[in-house]
Amino acid sequence: MKKTKYTIIALSTLAMLYSSGCQKQLDIKPQDSVEQDLAIKTSKDVQGVLVGAYTAAGLRGLYGGRFQSTTDFLADDGDFSYFGTFSEYTELANKAITVNNIFVEGVWDSGYNAINVCNNVLANLNLVDAANKDRVEGEAKFLRGMIYFDLARVFAKAWNDGTPASNPAVPIILTPTTSIPGIQKPSRNTVAEVYAQAIKDLTDAEAKLDTYKTSFANSPDASAVLARIYLTQEKFELAEQEATKVISSGLYSLVPVFKDEFQNYEQATRVFNSSEDVFAIQISPQSGFNALNEVFASADFAGRGETVINDQHFARYEPGDARADEFYNDGDNYTAKFNNKFGNVIVMRLAEMYLIRSEARSQKTTPDFTGAKSDLNVVRNRAGLANTTVASGKQALRDAVENERRVELPFEGFRLFDLKRYKGSTVTTDEDGNVADTFEWNSPKLVFPIPKRERDANPNLTQNEGYQ
Repeated sequence: MKKTKYTIIALSTLAMLYSSGCQKQLDIKPQDSVEQDLAIKTSKDVQGVLVGAYTAAGLRGLYGGRFQSTTDFLADDGDFSYFGTFSEYTELANKAITVNNIFVEGVWDSGYNAINVCNNVLANLNLVDAANKDRVEGEAKFLRGMIYFDLARVFAKAWNDGTPASNPAVPIILTPTTSIPGIQKPSRNTVAEVYAQAIKDLTDAEAKLDTYKTSFANSPDASAVLARIYLTQEKFELAEQEATKVISSGLYSLVPVFKDEFQNYEQATRVFNSSEDVFAIQISPQSGFNALNEVFASADFAGRGETVINDQHFARYEPGDARADEFYNDGDNYTAKFNNKFGNVIVMRLAEMYLIRSEARSQKTTPDFTGAKSDLNVVRNRAGLANTTVASGKQALRDAVENERRVELPFEGFRLFDLKRYKGSTVTTDEDGNVADTFEWNSPKLVFPIPKRERDANPNLTQNEGYQ
C-alpha cells in the first residue's frame, strides 16, 4: 500500500481524516460530529479517505507490526526470549494476558478504526467517478475483509475449535459512525458470520480489482487472503484455487536469495516492494517506523535489543539452509529480518502462497502429492536445499509443510494461527529454560480478551472464557 501522510482524528474508535502531504488540511474543526457533506463532497475526497484507510490499517497497532508481534509472542514455545520492559509482551509470552493489555487493545482499536474509514468510503461510492468506482470499492472491501478475518482469528476461538456458528467473534459493523451520539453498541457476531462477511468482501474485491502490480491492493491480494481463509476452514480445493491465482498472475516471483527479501541496509532507509511481496505496509521516515524492528532488532539497528533468539529455534534448520543465516550475534542472537527501521512490513509474500498451495494439494479430497511436493520444493530450493524426500501421503506432507513454515515464516505473525490449525501445543518456561506450563491449541489463554475499555463502553460485548 502507498503510505501517504494522513492523520487519523479519533472520535472514540471512529476516524475523520486530514488531507495528505502537500495538500492543505481540510477545514474541519474538532467537534462531536462532522456533517458528511462538508467532509466528503467529491470523488477526489472519497479517494483521499481511501488512502486514509490504508494509513489506518498500517498503524503500528495493527499491520504496522503489533498484530504480528503480539500473536507470535502468545504462541511462542521457547524459540525466543523477551527481556524487555513492555509488560504487554511479558503478559503475552507468559500466556497471562490482562484485559487492560494496551497492545491487545491497540489491535482492536486500530482494526475498528480502519474498518470505520473503509465504511466511510463505501457509504460514499455514489460520489466516485465511474472510471474509479470499482477500484475504490474493491480496495475498501479488501481492507475491511482482511481486518475482519484477522480480528476474528485473535478475539475468538479458532475455526476448528467447537462450533463456528455459535462461537462469538467480533461485531460486524458495515455502516460508518460519524458522531459521538452515533457510536454503535453492537453484540458480537459469530465466528461463522464474521468469516462469511470477510469472504464476501474479499470476493467482491477480487472481482472488482484489476490484476496489475501496485502498492495498493489488487485482485491477487484479495485472492491471497481468501487462500488463507479457505486453508483455515480446510476448504482445500478453494485454497488451492486462490493460491494459484496469485502464483499464476505473473506479477510476483521469489527473490533469488532469501535474505534479499528483507531489504536491510547499513543506513535505515525507505525501500520499495520486492518482486516477492504480495502486499506490504509501506514505511518511510515521514510515516513512522516498522514496529517489528522495535521489538526484534538489536540496538545497533534501531531496535530495543530485548528479544533474543534461542538455540531451540536454530535446531529447526537443516544443514545448508540459507534461512539459518538470517540472524546475527550482537552479544545475543537476533533475527535480521527487521533490521531496517523503515523497511516495509510484509503482510503477504509469494513463498506463503506456495506453502498454502502445497498443503491444500496434499489435503484435498483427491490429493495431488506430486504438485504438493513441487510447491514445497520451490521454497526449499530457494533456501539452498534439495528437493524434499518425504514420502507421499497426507500426514507426511502436512508435517513437511508445517516444518517448512516454521523456518520460512518465523517472526512474521504466522505461528499462533499455524499452532491452532495443526492442533499443536505451546509452553511457557522458567528462568532456567525449563517448561513451566503447557497450553494446548484450544486453550482459552491463546485467545485475546475483549479489552476492558471496550466492554465498559459497550455492555453488549460479552467477555471471552477465562477473562473477567
